[in-house]
Amino acid sequence: MKINVASAFLALIALIVGWIVLLSYLVGDWLPFLGAARGWLTAWAALLAATAVIIGVLNLMHVHLDKIASMTPDWLYSFFLFIGGITAIGVGLVPPLLHMGAATTNTAAVFIFRYVIVAGGAAISSLLVFILVLSGYRLLRRRPTLLTVVFITTAVITLLGMLPPVGGFDWGWHGVWEWLAHTPALAGSRGLLIGVALGIIATGLRVILAADRPYGE
Repeated sequence: MKINVASAFLALIALIVGWIVLLSYLVGDWLPFLGAARGWLTAWAALLAATAVIIGVLNLMHVHLDKIASMTPDWLYSFFLFIGGITAIGVGLVPPLLHMGAATTNTAAVFIFRYVIVAGGAAISSLLVFILVLSGYRLLRRRPTLLTVVFITTAVITLLGMLPPVGGFDWGWHGVWEWLAHTPALAGSRGLLIGVALGIIATGLRVILAADRPYGE
């Protein structure tokens, strides 16, 4: 049987790192050096992840710069993306280098976040609400099913529950909406989170047991 040395070496590294991190959480109180090793490995992982993000951003900028240079049919979108990327990178790097503030004290970054990113997110959120309302209207024109009735009923109760009292009179929809938000909706979201956590645990165990080797692909 032919053994790939590079794949075996990567698997060995993944096994060692995975078991060190796992054991640091399980028996870290009795073996303090595992906690120190976990911190060192986590710092290295954060550094590698940041480097990968930077490389990905530079590659994205290079691809769209080529589209601008070749004047492809959608080059205008690439132009705005390139300008936005350069602006974001410049705003994030130049002020700290000039001692003009960093993080929350970087006024230029705060301005862009507040008046560009937040405003754009609000616009997208309003568009999502419009799409949901339109989807509900189209559902009313189809043959009703149990899921359709549940969806439309929940949407109507939510809209009525979020309305302010008319003439100082509360119709009671707000209490029903709060119950829906804090009982079935919260239970469903917690169930989804538990499912995601179990999936992460299963995937992590398969990786540290070398059952899956995504790093070798």
